[in-house]
Amino acid sequence: MDADALRQALENTELKKYEAAAYLTLVEHGELAAVDVSSKSDVPTSQVYDTLRSLEDRGFIETIDGERLRAKPREPDEMLAELRSRGSLLTNAADELEDRWEQPDHDEHRVGVVKRPETVYERVRAQLNEAAVTAEFTMTLEQLELLLPELEAAAERGVFVRIHLYAEPDLREKAASLGLEDTALNIRVGTIPGPFLSIIDRHWLFFTPNTRADEDYGVLINDHILSFITHWYFVSCQWHMWDPLFDGGVSWTEYDSLEEFMRDVVPLFDDGAEVGVEIHGNYIRSRQDCVVRGRLTGAFYPNRFASDRNHLALEDLSSYATVFIDTGEETLSVGSWGAVYEDIEAHRISIESIDFPLDATGDTEAGG
Repeated sequence: MDADALRQALENTELKKYEAAAYLTLVEHGELAAVDVSSKSDVPTSQVYDTLRSLEDRGFIETIDGERLRAKPREPDEMLAELRSRGSLLTNAADELEDRWEQPDHDEHRVGVVKRPETVYERVRAQLNEAAVTAEFTMTLEQLELLLPELEAAAERGVFVRIHLYAEPDLREKAASLGLEDTALNIRVGTIPGPFLSIIDRHWLFFTPNTRADEDYGVLINDHILSFITHWYFVSCQWHMWDPLFDGGVSWTEYDSLEEFMRDVVPLFDDGAEVGVEIHGNYIRSRQDCVVRGRLTGAFYPNRFASDRNHLALEDLSSYATVFIDTGEETLSVGSWGAVYEDIEAHRISIESIDFPLDATGDTEAGG
């Protein structure tokens, strides 16, 4: 079926001429700016905004208020049912529409605002399915349950998942009933309510307000710098000061933040520990991914030698932080998120060993 026949079929569902043209254009191309909808269809620029609003009111598309009005089609379930109820011609049109929905690669935008929080959860779910390195969340238990299959699948693939849950009555019992007491998800609980927030693979940032908002909305961001700023909010305000959801001797051997690794390990290194690590990241010059293993041989941050060796805080590491790793073949400098001057930008750090050598009396000072 050609495009003209498909558009005619859509008009038979009581869509107006321009509505059918705009809707079909969005299904074929994915998310578009309003002006692009006009240029790719025969909808006049003077009428494209009213046409898109009408389609949104009928539930066929969603508009996104950013620097420019953008629109994207929703799942076409209602339209498919409408078409298939009208006979064989429209059934063929429904099949064609479904094929075109599944084919296009939708363009990604840098910043957008949507009206429905459900749209944010849908995008988070899709991005979790693509996640490869890290995923950080602040959310309610209800939101966690909504995303639980994708969260557990990501953790099983090796994605480092950290979740800050907002406290609620009987939280542990409810979480245990979901199987969260024995899970690869790292979960802590905070007592101050707040928004839904997610940072995935250092680029994707998602936000919806949970309370104190006059209306529902969501923010979708694909930006390295804004994600970095929000990551620091997550680490400093939503993570390190709160306790795990379930009691138990949690032993941290893996980090997605070089600063947190240094906070925990550098004081041990200064006391004589030999620390073996594996670091996943990328080379700064080539931007190629890499995995290096070796021994920690040094660390540097502002006021390194003026600080209390036995107490290292995140704020000591917030501006500049570097470690040095001897791989056996070379010594590499490793920096944190956004590293510029080091050899490697670290994405994941795993502690493989911590050993204290024998002291002068032949006894070990500690074990690792």
